[in-house]
Amino acid sequence: MLRQSSYYFIAYSLVAGVSLTPTDANAEAQELENHSQKVMLANEYHDEINLDDYWYSEKYDGIRALWNGEFFQTRQGNRIYAPEWFVARFPKQPLDGELWAGRGQFNHVQKTVLDVAPNDQDWENVLFMAFDMPNEEGEYLQRYAALKKCLNETYAIHLRLAEHLPLPTEVELDRLLDNIEKLNGEGIMLRNKHSAYNTGRSDDLLKVKNYQDDEAVVIGYKPGKGKYEGLTGSLLVQWKNGKTFYVGSGLTNKERKIPPPIGSVITFRYNGLTHNGLPRFVRFSHLREEIKRPSL
Repeated sequence: MLRQSSYYFIAYSLVAGVSLTPTDANAEAQELENHSQKVMLANEYHDEINLDDYWYSEKYDGIRALWNGEFFQTRQGNRIYAPEWFVARFPKQPLDGELWAGRGQFNHVQKTVLDVAPNDQDWENVLFMAFDMPNEEGEYLQRYAALKKCLNETYAIHLRLAEHLPLPTEVELDRLLDNIEKLNGEGIMLRNKHSAYNTGRSDDLLKVKNYQDDEAVVIGYKPGKGKYEGLTGSLLVQWKNGKTFYVGSGLTNKERKIPPPIGSVITFRYNGLTHNGLPRFVRFSHLREEIKRPSL
Protein backbone atom coordinates (compact mmCIF):
# COMPACT_ATOMS: atom_id res chain seq x y z
CA MET A 1 0.00 0.00 0.00
CA LEU A 2 1.13 3.49 -0.76
CA ARG A 3 2.16 5.34 2.38
CA GLN A 4 0.17 8.46 3.22
CA SER A 5 2.21 11.52 2.29
CA SER A 6 1.67 14.81 0.55
CA TYR A 7 2.52 13.46 -2.91
CA TYR A 8 -0.32 10.98 -2.51
CA PHE A 9 -2.73 13.89 -2.91
CA ILE A 10 -0.93 16.19 -5.32
CA ALA A 11 -2.76 15.48 -8.56
CA TYR A 12 -2.47 17.51 -11.70
CA SER A 13 -3.84 17.11 -15.22
CA LEU A 14 -1.76 17.63 -18.31
CA VAL A 15 -5.06 17.89 -20.13
CA ALA A 16 -7.01 20.28 -17.90
CA GLY A 17 -4.12 22.00 -16.17
CA VAL A 18 -5.76 21.53 -12.74
CA SER A 19 -3.49 21.37 -9.71
CA LEU A 20 -3.48 21.32 -5.94
CA THR A 21 -1.01 23.58 -4.20
CA PRO A 22 1.48 21.92 -1.82
CA THR A 23 -0.28 23.67 1.07
CA ASP A 24 -3.64 22.16 0.06
CA ALA A 25 -2.10 18.73 -0.40
CA ASN A 26 -0.30 18.82 2.95
CA ALA A 27 -3.49 19.90 4.73
CA GLU A 28 -5.46 17.07 3.12
CA ALA A 29 -2.75 14.56 3.99
CA GLN A 30 -2.70 15.76 7.59
CA GLU A 31 -6.49 15.52 7.85
CA LEU A 32 -6.38 11.91 6.67
CA GLU A 33 -3.51 11.12 9.04
CA ASN A 34 -5.52 12.49 11.97
CA HIS A 35 -8.35 10.05 11.22
CA SER A 36 -6.24 7.05 10.15
CA GLN A 37 -6.10 3.84 12.15
CA LYS A 38 -2.73 2.46 13.22
CA VAL A 39 -2.42 -1.07 11.87
CA MET A 40 0.28 -3.57 10.95
CA LEU A 41 1.43 -3.20 7.35
CA ALA A 42 3.31 -5.71 5.22
CA ASN A 43 6.70 -5.65 3.56
CA GLU A 44 7.56 -7.75 0.52
CA TYR A 45 8.98 -11.23 1.18
CA HIS A 46 12.77 -11.50 0.81
CA ASP A 47 15.39 -14.24 1.05
CA GLU A 48 16.74 -13.29 4.48
CA ILE A 49 13.53 -14.47 6.17
CA ASN A 50 13.70 -17.46 8.52
CA LEU A 51 10.45 -19.32 7.79
CA ASP A 52 10.61 -21.08 11.15
CA ASP A 53 9.55 -17.76 12.71
CA TYR A 54 6.42 -17.41 10.55
CA TRP A 55 2.92 -18.77 10.08
CA TYR A 56 1.13 -18.37 6.77
CA SER A 57 -2.40 -17.62 5.62
CA GLU A 58 -3.97 -16.86 2.28
CA LYS A 59 -3.80 -13.21 1.20
CA TYR A 60 -7.37 -12.02 0.74
CA ASP A 61 -8.07 -9.56 -2.06
CA GLY A 62 -10.66 -7.50 -0.23
CA ILE A 63 -10.95 -4.35 1.86
CA ARG A 64 -8.80 -4.13 5.00
CA ALA A 65 -11.10 -3.27 7.89
CA LEU A 66 -10.98 -2.84 11.64
CA TRP A 67 -13.92 -3.93 13.76
CA ASN A 68 -13.77 -1.59 16.78
CA GLY A 69 -16.38 -3.44 18.81
CA GLU A 70 -19.24 -1.35 17.43
CA PHE A 71 -18.69 -0.83 13.69
CA PHE A 72 -16.16 -1.28 10.88
CA GLN A 73 -13.59 1.32 9.89
CA THR A 74 -11.18 1.48 7.00
CA ARG A 75 -7.46 1.99 7.52
CA GLN A 76 -8.11 5.66 6.83
CA GLY A 77 -10.51 5.85 9.78
CA ASN A 78 -13.69 6.10 7.72
CA ARG A 79 -16.77 4.21 8.82
CA ILE A 80 -18.05 1.26 6.80
CA TYR A 81 -21.82 0.96 7.03
CA ALA A 82 -22.56 -2.75 7.33
CA PRO A 83 -26.17 -3.90 7.85
CA GLU A 84 -27.20 -4.37 11.48
CA TRP A 85 -27.91 -8.07 10.90
CA PHE A 86 -24.36 -8.55 9.57
CA VAL A 87 -22.69 -7.37 12.78
CA ALA A 88 -25.43 -8.23 15.30
CA ARG A 89 -23.44 -11.09 16.88
CA PHE A 90 -19.95 -9.67 16.44
CA PRO A 91 -17.84 -9.52 19.63
CA LYS A 92 -17.17 -6.31 21.53
CA GLN A 93 -13.40 -6.79 21.19
CA PRO A 94 -11.55 -5.02 18.34
CA LEU A 95 -10.59 -7.27 15.41
CA ASP A 96 -8.26 -6.70 12.48
CA GLY A 97 -9.20 -8.40 9.23
CA GLU A 98 -10.43 -8.24 5.66
CA LEU A 99 -13.90 -7.86 4.21
CA TRP A 100 -13.82 -10.47 1.44
CA ALA A 101 -16.25 -11.99 -1.05
CA GLY A 102 -14.11 -14.77 -2.48
CA ARG A 103 -11.23 -14.99 -4.92
CA GLY A 104 -11.40 -12.53 -7.77
CA GLN A 105 -14.28 -10.56 -6.22
CA PHE A 106 -12.50 -7.38 -5.15
CA ASN A 107 -14.76 -5.13 -7.23
CA HIS A 108 -17.86 -6.58 -5.55
CA VAL A 109 -16.43 -5.93 -2.08
CA GLN A 110 -15.33 -2.41 -2.94
CA LYS A 111 -18.76 -1.51 -4.35
CA THR A 112 -20.51 -3.06 -1.35
CA VAL A 113 -18.56 -1.33 1.42
CA LEU A 114 -18.68 2.07 -0.31
CA ASP A 115 -22.45 2.24 0.05
CA VAL A 116 -23.47 4.44 2.98
CA ALA A 117 -26.92 2.82 2.70
CA PRO A 118 -25.90 -0.87 2.78
CA ASN A 119 -27.43 -3.24 0.26
CA ASP A 120 -28.53 -6.40 2.10
CA GLN A 121 -28.21 -8.62 -0.96
CA ASP A 122 -24.64 -7.49 -1.66
CA TRP A 123 -23.57 -7.93 1.97
CA GLU A 124 -24.91 -11.52 1.95
CA ASN A 125 -21.85 -12.46 -0.15
CA VAL A 126 -19.29 -10.80 2.14
CA LEU A 127 -17.26 -12.37 4.96
CA PHE A 128 -15.07 -10.69 7.55
CA MET A 129 -11.87 -12.76 7.70
CA ALA A 130 -10.34 -11.93 11.09
CA PHE A 131 -6.60 -12.42 11.50
CA ASP A 132 -5.59 -10.47 14.61
CA MET A 133 -6.73 -8.82 17.85
CA PRO A 134 -4.96 -5.43 18.10
CA ASN A 135 -5.74 -4.86 21.80
CA GLU A 136 -4.61 -8.30 22.94
CA GLU A 137 -1.25 -8.45 24.74
CA GLY A 138 1.58 -10.82 23.88
CA GLU A 139 3.11 -12.32 20.77
CA TYR A 140 1.08 -13.50 17.80
CA LEU A 141 0.86 -17.09 19.07
CA GLN A 142 -1.04 -15.79 22.11
CA ARG A 143 -3.17 -13.35 20.13
CA TYR A 144 -4.09 -16.04 17.62
CA ALA A 145 -5.16 -18.40 20.43
CA ALA A 146 -7.28 -15.58 21.90
CA LEU A 147 -8.76 -14.87 18.47
CA LYS A 148 -9.74 -18.51 17.94
CA LYS A 149 -11.35 -18.62 21.38
CA CYS A 150 -13.22 -15.36 20.71
CA LEU A 151 -14.58 -16.58 17.36
CA ASN A 152 -15.51 -20.00 18.77
CA GLU A 153 -17.68 -18.20 21.30
CA THR A 154 -19.21 -15.91 18.68
CA TYR A 155 -22.11 -17.08 16.55
CA ALA A 156 -21.79 -14.59 13.70
CA ILE A 157 -22.34 -16.31 10.35
CA HIS A 158 -20.26 -13.79 8.38
CA LEU A 159 -17.31 -13.72 10.79
CA ARG A 160 -14.57 -16.24 9.97
CA LEU A 161 -11.06 -17.03 11.16
CA ALA A 162 -8.20 -16.45 8.72
CA GLU A 163 -6.47 -19.73 9.48
CA HIS A 164 -2.71 -19.55 10.04
CA LEU A 165 -0.39 -22.56 9.84
CA PRO A 166 3.36 -23.27 10.08
CA LEU A 167 5.39 -23.27 6.87
CA PRO A 168 8.46 -25.52 6.96
CA THR A 169 10.35 -24.74 3.74
CA GLU A 170 10.55 -22.38 0.77
CA VAL A 171 9.66 -25.32 -1.47
CA GLU A 172 6.38 -25.66 0.39
CA LEU A 173 5.89 -21.89 0.18
CA ASP A 174 6.29 -22.00 -3.62
CA ARG A 175 3.88 -24.95 -3.88
CA LEU A 176 1.21 -23.23 -1.81
CA LEU A 177 1.63 -19.98 -3.73
CA ASP A 178 1.19 -21.76 -7.07
CA ASN A 179 -1.92 -23.57 -5.83
CA ILE A 180 -3.53 -20.37 -4.52
CA GLU A 181 -2.81 -18.40 -7.69
CA LYS A 182 -4.16 -21.23 -9.89
CA LEU A 183 -7.41 -20.83 -7.94
CA ASN A 184 -7.42 -17.07 -8.73
CA GLY A 185 -6.20 -16.20 -5.25
CA GLU A 186 -3.90 -13.25 -4.65
CA GLY A 187 -1.04 -14.77 -2.69
CA ILE A 188 0.19 -15.59 0.82
CA MET A 189 0.71 -13.58 4.00
CA LEU A 190 3.47 -14.47 6.45
CA ARG A 191 3.11 -13.34 10.07
CA ASN A 192 5.93 -13.49 12.61
CA LYS A 193 4.54 -15.75 15.34
CA HIS A 194 6.70 -14.07 18.00
CA SER A 195 5.76 -10.46 17.17
CA ALA A 196 3.65 -8.05 19.18
CA TYR A 197 0.98 -6.03 17.39
CA ASN A 198 3.37 -3.38 16.11
CA THR A 199 1.75 -0.75 13.90
CA GLY A 200 3.39 0.44 10.72
CA ARG A 201 5.35 -1.45 8.09
CA SER A 202 7.86 -4.11 9.14
CA ASP A 203 9.03 -7.67 8.47
CA ASP A 204 6.65 -8.90 11.17
CA LEU A 205 4.11 -9.09 8.33
CA LEU A 206 5.11 -10.09 4.79
CA LYS A 207 3.25 -10.58 1.52
CA VAL A 208 4.30 -13.20 -1.01
CA LYS A 209 3.15 -13.06 -4.63
CA ASN A 210 4.52 -14.01 -8.06
CA TYR A 211 4.13 -10.36 -8.94
CA GLN A 212 4.45 -7.10 -7.02
CA ASP A 213 1.80 -4.45 -6.71
CA ASP A 214 1.62 -0.88 -5.50
CA GLU A 215 -0.44 2.26 -5.85
CA ALA A 216 -0.04 5.51 -7.77
CA VAL A 217 -2.01 8.71 -8.35
CA VAL A 218 -3.54 9.42 -11.78
CA ILE A 219 -2.21 12.77 -13.02
CA GLY A 220 -3.01 12.69 -16.74
CA TYR A 221 -3.85 10.66 -19.84
CA LYS A 222 -2.35 9.69 -23.17
CA PRO A 223 -4.83 9.51 -26.10
CA GLY A 224 -5.32 6.12 -27.70
CA LYS A 225 -4.25 5.22 -31.24
CA GLY A 226 -5.40 2.61 -33.73
CA LYS A 227 -8.15 0.47 -32.23
CA TYR A 228 -8.19 2.79 -29.21
CA GLU A 229 -8.67 5.95 -31.29
CA GLY A 230 -10.97 8.30 -29.37
CA LEU A 231 -10.36 6.43 -26.10
CA THR A 232 -7.73 6.66 -23.38
CA GLY A 233 -4.56 4.92 -24.45
CA SER A 234 -2.85 4.97 -21.06
CA LEU A 235 -2.87 6.68 -17.68
CA LEU A 236 -0.06 8.96 -16.59
CA VAL A 237 0.54 8.22 -12.92
CA GLN A 238 2.76 9.55 -10.13
CA TRP A 239 4.47 6.97 -7.95
CA LYS A 240 6.90 7.07 -5.04
CA ASN A 241 9.38 9.93 -4.84
CA GLY A 242 7.50 11.76 -7.60
CA LYS A 243 8.39 9.22 -10.31
CA THR A 244 5.96 9.17 -13.22
CA PHE A 245 5.14 6.60 -15.90
CA TYR A 246 2.29 5.41 -18.11
CA VAL A 247 -0.05 2.50 -17.37
CA GLY A 248 -1.99 1.20 -20.37
CA SER A 249 -1.96 -2.58 -20.24
CA GLY A 250 -4.86 -4.08 -18.30
CA LEU A 251 -7.39 -1.30 -18.98
CA THR A 252 -10.75 -2.53 -20.24
CA ASN A 253 -12.61 -0.75 -23.06
CA LYS A 254 -15.01 0.62 -20.45
CA GLU A 255 -12.10 2.01 -18.41
CA ARG A 256 -10.58 3.49 -21.56
CA LYS A 257 -13.88 5.21 -22.34
CA ILE A 258 -14.35 6.50 -18.77
CA PRO A 259 -10.87 6.40 -17.20
CA PRO A 260 -10.12 6.79 -13.49
CA PRO A 261 -10.38 10.51 -12.70
CA ILE A 262 -7.46 12.83 -12.12
CA GLY A 263 -6.36 12.54 -8.48
CA SER A 264 -7.71 9.03 -8.00
CA VAL A 265 -5.50 6.19 -6.77
CA ILE A 266 -5.02 3.04 -8.82
CA THR A 267 -3.43 -0.29 -7.97
CA PHE A 268 -1.02 -1.64 -10.59
CA ARG A 269 0.98 -4.84 -10.90
CA TYR A 270 4.57 -5.17 -12.06
CA ASN A 271 7.56 -7.51 -12.13
CA GLY A 272 10.70 -5.91 -10.74
CA LEU A 273 12.31 -2.57 -11.59
CA THR A 274 14.21 -1.12 -14.53
CA HIS A 275 17.71 0.33 -14.14
CA ASN A 276 15.98 3.71 -13.68
CA GLY A 277 13.99 2.41 -10.73
CA LEU A 278 10.67 2.30 -12.58
CA PRO A 279 8.28 -0.70 -12.52
CA ARG A 280 8.70 -3.28 -15.30
CA PHE A 281 5.80 -4.89 -17.21
CA VAL A 282 3.25 -2.57 -15.61
CA ARG A 283 -0.46 -3.43 -15.89
CA PHE A 284 -3.53 -1.81 -14.44
CA SER A 285 -5.30 -3.80 -11.71
CA HIS A 286 -8.13 -1.66 -10.33
CA LEU A 287 -9.19 1.71 -8.99
CA ARG A 288 -8.74 2.01 -5.24
CA GLU A 289 -11.76 3.91 -4.06
CA GLU A 290 -12.18 5.16 -0.50
CA ILE A 291 -15.12 6.24 1.58
CA LYS A 292 -14.98 10.00 1.89
CA ARG A 293 -17.13 10.44 5.01
CA PRO A 294 -15.11 10.92 8.22
CA SER A 295 -15.43 8.36 10.98
CA LEU A 296 -18.13 8.95 13.59
